[in-house]
Formats: sequence, C-alpha cells, structure tokens
Amino acid sequence: MRLIRRAFVVTLLALLACGVPLHALAASVVLVMSEESAAFSEAAEALTAELRNAGHRPQTLMLPLRAEDAAALGNTGLVVTFGTRAAQTIANLAPRTLILHTLLPRSAYERLPNRGDDTRRVSAVFIDQPASRQIELLRIALPDWPRVGLVVGRESTELGSRLQASARDKRLRPVLEYASEESDLYPALQRMLAEPTVLLAVPDTQLFNNRTISNILLTAYHHRSPVIGFSPAYVKAGALFALYSTPAQIGQQAGEAARIGLVSGSLPPPTAPRQFRISTNTYVARSLGITLEDANVLRERLERAENPP
Repeated sequence: MRLIRRAFVVTLLALLACGVPLHALAASVVLVMSEESAAFSEAAEALTAELRNAGHRPQTLMLPLRAEDAAALGNTGLVVTFGTRAAQTIANLAPRTLILHTLLPRSAYERLPNRGDDTRRVSAVFIDQPASRQIELLRIALPDWPRVGLVVGRESTELGSRLQASARDKRLRPVLEYASEESDLYPALQRMLAEPTVLLAVPDTQLFNNRTISNILLTAYHHRSPVIGFSPAYVKAGALFALYSTPAQIGQQAGEAARIGLVSGSLPPPTAPRQFRISTNTYVARSLGITLEDANVLRERLERAENPP
C-alpha cells in the first residue's frame, strides 16, 4: 500500500511541477452500482473516502441507467462499476473515459467486450482471490490433506485450471471434475469424495449458489471431507474455513487505483485483492477431527508466505 501511495504522490508532484492546477485534477467521478446492497455500499464508502482525500466528490448511479445518465458518462474523468451487471452495462456503452471495475470475478472481467482496447484506460480490482493464495492457505491450514477437489463449470473452467496448476506447484494432488449443469454436480461430488478430499468451492454461480450449497456441504460432511468457501456465509453454513476480502478492503484498493488514474490518466493493471481475511468454523473442525489454527494465526502465516522478509 505504501508503494501505491508513493506512486500517487510522485505523479501528483510531477503534474504540479508542470503547471497543472489542482482544480484540473479534481475530475468528475461516477460510481455505477449493479443494485442496492450492503456490500456495494460498503465498498463505495471506502472508495469515496480515498477520493475525497484528493478533492473528488463522486456521483452515484444505480442500474438501470437513464438515457441522460448514459450519455453523460463520456464526459466524466472516471467511471467505477460495482458488480458484474454494472461492468457489463458500462462495457457495452464503451464511454471513452477511465473505467475501473470492482466487486466482480476475474472470469467476468475477462468476458467483457472492449476490455483489451486500452489496457491503461480499463482496469479492475477483482473480488476473487488469486489461485496461488488459495492453494497456499490449504497447504498451511491442512498439511495432512494433500488431495484437493475442484468442481468447475462454464463460468469457472479457467479458474479451475489455475487452481489445478497452483496445487501441483505446491505438491498437492488436485482432482478436477466438470459439471456443465447443476444436475451434474452431485454425481461429480460422489466421484470426487470417494477418497478423503478437501473440496475447494469456486465462485461459479451455476454450481455454487443458494440452491446447492446445503446439499454440497451435507454431501461433503457425509464423506468426512471439509469444504473451503470463498465468503463468510459459507463458514456460517458449515464450511471449515473461507478466504475472502471484505467489500471495504476492495473499495479502498480501488480508491487508491482510481486516485492514480485520475492524476496520471492511466490506471494500474487489473489485480486481485491485496488485503484479505480468513474465517473458521471450529465446530466443523472438531466434528471432522481436524486441528485448525486460529483464523488470525492462519492469516499472519499466509501474509508471511506471500511477503517473505
């Protein structure tokens, strides 16, 4: 974070030295929300706090956009989207301005139209964790569980490949099953969990959603296999633990990227969340006979693994 702030300050001082007035740097910013939700509001609040420190006062729009809203987007300095629907809407409108997408999976970002037209103008802070971080956490938290199960579908094929490659790099044994439809999920789980396996849930809404999560957890529990989730809701429902970033953490990181873009005219490259949290379910750990370290201890160990001295 210090490096990002330092880059912002250096860029700002360079522009001021060239005679760019401060008021010219306070470009208009529009936040576009997919819907009203606590998560989007939390992220927007953190992002707005970053921008206000630089003198910006963002305007917030909610989908669906009015005709006059859509027409005005090209005259703003920066558009920030929250969620996949907002990202798709803005990508289709293609305003010629800086565009920063947040709170969407990497897979959704990679499917956006016009994404590659100008890599300095369009960027993102993803909601999902990097594959290497997820696999490293499994290695740290569950050293006696080398078999990692992955069920992927159309939305998550590329993510499954990244997780599989990362697991192999860490000398784990990834098992990959493909489920093209929700009805394929249960047979895939039965095949995968025939041996003791850590089931790593992936953010694929076709497979892992409110309709399926209870059956997934019950099936895994029946086979005495832990499930690793990607949100606190999974831990509450019965997952062993979850690795995730809060909306506020993502919003702050997006705010830092936005400040750099507004000053320099170029956004940082698309990236995964920098900060993260871990939640654990001690009841499930005891039920499965698993010794699990405290969530804060796991987070500290994972941070040290990512940033060795």
